[in-house]
Parts: sequence; C-alpha cells; structure tokens
Amino acid sequence: MQCVTSTQSGALYISNDSAVCDYVLITQAELQSLQLNGVIDTLNTLFAFDLADFGLITTAGLTAFVTAHAVGRIVRTMGKS
Repeated sequence: MQCVTSTQSGALYISNDSAVCDYVLITQAELQSLQLNGVIDTLNTLFAFDLADFGLITTAGLTAFVTAHAVGRIVRTMGKS
C-alpha cells in the first residue's frame, strides 16, 4: 500500500506520510482480499444471529403457535354450542 497525494496543480506524488493520504495505491491481491472480506462481512452482518436472537425468535414462534391453537380451540368450542 502506498499513499498518493495531490498538489494544487493536480500533480500526484507518492508520499510516505500516511496522515496526508489523498489516495491509496494497492496491489491486485490486496484489492481482491478487501473485496472478499467485504462480502463476507456483509453476509455475516445480514444473516448471522447469535444465541439471544435465536431464543427470541423461537420464543415468539412458540408463543404465536400456542396462542393461535388456544384461540382455535375456543372458537371451535363456541361454534358447537
């Protein structure tokens, strides 16, 4: 990785001072690594969930099932009388 800065006239030059980097030059291998890591991070952010999330989803599903089942039984019983 190399730092590239630009002058007022628009000329570009390589700088060793990383604090004043306007642009960064990287190799093809570094670019592919960044792209792959970016895709993996994005997928992990979108689709990964931890144990707390799993517990919350499971509890909500189970609660909805039990509630709907109970309501269905009550409606069925009321319909017979």
